[in-house]
Amino acid sequence: MDTETKPNTDLSLTDSNGRELLQSSLSDYVAFLRRQPAVCGTPEQQETLIKHVAQGHELIKLVAAERLKITRQLDKQKHDWMEIEKEMTAPILAAMQPLKDAVEHYNREVLRVREHQQAQAANQTPITHSGETTWLMPDVALVAKPKGVQMKWTYNIVDPNQVPNGYWIIDEGAIKADIANGVRDIPGVRIYEEAITTFRK
Repeated sequence: MDTETKPNTDLSLTDSNGRELLQSSLSDYVAFLRRQPAVCGTPEQQETLIKHVAQGHELIKLVAAERLKITRQLDKQKHDWMEIEKEMTAPILAAMQPLKDAVEHYNREVLRVREHQQAQAANQTPITHSGETTWLMPDVALVAKPKGVQMKWTYNIVDPNQVPNGYWIIDEGAIKADIANGVRDIPGVRIYEEAITTFRK
């Protein structure tokens, strides 16, 4: 049987020679794994397969560690540039806010008037004499929606006790935490043990 390969310290993602060496090591191990029979019928076979899978995980971690050597620096640079961006744009946002607030206030007021007009129109039954509207119900034009305003349906919860069951979210985090703390009976939940195989050398 092929012998176990040890990680080479010259492996790298940035250096071309190191990257070729890394790719070669990974390809060799993939070829090695494909030659292994995927048969597990004895404790010895189980131990051998676990060892092979564990070594594969080690190689995956090695690639991730090499990647982190590159991306940690990039992430730091990205974070620094984002902070500079925030510093430059924060004064603009602060200066715009009173103008945005004024527009929002105006829009809300116009929409309130419009809604009031629509409600009045819906509740009125015109009294007509020979097909003409009487002076008691003048024909008032509906206020136009403000420019740039789009209507969108949204919601807020006014009484959680009346919300139907179909809109509730199961808190899986809370269930897992309770099970980890020894809870073994939660109504509507089947709590059971399942086998998890850990692949370690």
